[in-house]
Amino acid sequence: MQAIILAAGKGTRLKPLTLNKPKPLLEIRGKSILENMVLALRSGGVEEIILVTGYKNELFSHLTKDLGLHQVIFSDYASCNSSQSLLFVQDRMKKGTIILNGDLFIMQNFTPLFKRGISQFLSQKIPPNTTSWGYICDENCKILDIDLNASEGYGDGIAYFDNEADIAIFKEELARAKKDEYWEYAVLRTLDRVNYYAFSCDELYIEIDSFSDALFHKLLTPEEIALQCSDDNSATRLAGITNINYLIQFQGEQKVIRIPGSGTDKIIDRELEQEILTLIDPLNITPKNEFYGSGIKLSEFLSDFKSLSKEQIAPHTLHKIADNLLALHSIPHTAHKEFEPILLSDEVVKYENLSHIKLATPREHKTILEIAKRLDKSEFVLCHRDLQAPNILFNGIDIKLIDFEYAGFTCREWEFGNLSAELELEKTQIEDLLAYYNARSHTKISLKGVIEGQLMSNYIWALWGWIYNRIDLGRDYLARFTRNLKELENLH
Repeated sequence: MQAIILAAGKGTRLKPLTLNKPKPLLEIRGKSILENMVLALRSGGVEEIILVTGYKNELFSHLTKDLGLHQVIFSDYASCNSSQSLLFVQDRMKKGTIILNGDLFIMQNFTPLFKRGISQFLSQKIPPNTTSWGYICDENCKILDIDLNASEGYGDGIAYFDNEADIAIFKEELARAKKDEYWEYAVLRTLDRVNYYAFSCDELYIEIDSFSDALFHKLLTPEEIALQCSDDNSATRLAGITNINYLIQFQGEQKVIRIPGSGTDKIIDRELEQEILTLIDPLNITPKNEFYGSGIKLSEFLSDFKSLSKEQIAPHTLHKIADNLLALHSIPHTAHKEFEPILLSDEVVKYENLSHIKLATPREHKTILEIAKRLDKSEFVLCHRDLQAPNILFNGIDIKLIDFEYAGFTCREWEFGNLSAELELEKTQIEDLLAYYNARSHTKISLKGVIEGQLMSNYIWALWGWIYNRIDLGRDYLARFTRNLKELENLH
């Protein structure tokens, strides 16, 4: 038995790590994916292992030597897919050849599962919420067809060619494969000439196609991702509630790496966040950001800026914040209809459904929806929507806003309600802030509007606390919400 490991690709879905090293060198549980794979092959009696590399091939040299591999360098990796990597070593294919993609974290010794004399796949159950190549087989496990977009059943897997006639036919078809195709397309196109079999195996391997895969299967922690993305294998934890943030050195620069918190995809649209940050980039009110797969974001680290402290909240600071909001609010929804507006009435329903609870009495709930529907008739502008102190950076002169993951087009009342509630501003501070903002804006915000915005913000963030099991935070927001109800009664 011999094995061919295909490890030439750039692994773009695993950026930013793969900007520094190839995906098979990602370390899991103390070993790289490649080393773990080779050890599994060796334990199964496989002595000859051919490693096809391309992208950053020089970084494989030490493992190639230590593990006794035969490294082949495929130089056209950037413009080709795996079909061409395998075609490059097709002359090495012979009876008893295992073919593996280089991103498989092997969980057990699998060679005893192969049947002799046939061409086959050890297939795995397709994970939930994913699509894969799914095998349609007869009662003898012979592959009749392949569903390229299967969402259930068994598919993909580790291939084993142990029939010389099959290999000859497969090689002929592989030579006709397009440059951008996976090597498995040669299997698909030879189903009418080769008897391929698929044998179902569970917990055989985990494909690490993205950091989401590794996090979902608990193979990596957020800290381990940050450490491996850094230049020097060090990371400093930073503040964060929704996400996990670390300060790292990346390609010679200090960066903040954001790894999404578990379950945040239920509320946050990461693609929308990226679109909004692209939209506001000319405003220069937030650090530069780079987005990667799995919701990972690298942000410029502003060493002279710190999170706003309570002691720094003064009229000139609030005016600086207002200047940022004036710039942000200068982008009206009417000019960007491609974005769905954020209706407060919809937000109430969404968060209550996700939390499976209502935190208000029927009468209070009636008030909430009445206010929401009234504010939903206001002019909609681009808003940050999560202006807690850690998201406001200050260097003693200027203000920068960060964490735009909840941003969207909504009413200004939410923005000022959220800001004043999070910073726990006094009435006189709110009035001064409004006077400054209103003098420079064509739309005027009233004190009552701010309190109504506080009520909406505090209620929805209280529900957020229940959704993410942060009951402590949820109670704080609920207490603020109760105070808002009394304040509105007194205004009447």
